[in-house]
Amino acid sequence: MINFTLPNGHEYKFAHAVFDYNGTLAEDGVLSEEIKDLLGRLAEVIGVTVLTADTFGLARTQLQSVKGINLHIIDRGDEVVQKRDFVRACGKDNTICFGNGANDMGMFAEAALAVGVIGGEGAYQPTLAKAHIIVTDPKNAILLLLKPQRMVATLRL
Repeated sequence: MINFTLPNGHEYKFAHAVFDYNGTLAEDGVLSEEIKDLLGRLAEVIGVTVLTADTFGLARTQLQSVKGINLHIIDRGDEVVQKRDFVRACGKDNTICFGNGANDMGMFAEAALAVGVIGGEGAYQPTLAKAHIIVTDPKNAILLLLKPQRMVATLRL
């Protein structure tokens, strides 16, 4: 679990971190060794799910060496609804999600906190408009959770 409190008293208690895969964590379906390492460290303190339609078909092999990660491959079609429903089942109040694409809009609307990631594959602007925080790479996305004071600094009023 990851907890932090903003100066205005608003408290976040995250039990689940849900990540889109392609464009958010991976580029062209491939994860860097640094991202694998960070995901493994994160999975030691919070439940981590990678939720993906797996466009490149590489998520399973890329994540197989990362301990503690729950990989959930969704069906093609109605991806926005499937991702939204997954986050809803985790529980809105204790879930933070990370994404970059059009199919991430539903989970962004459902999670307590949504983080947009603008990586090498770009990002869908309407999804970013729903994000609470925007970062420029997957490393900084994961570090938000490993160093939650970064979120306090960004979200304080």
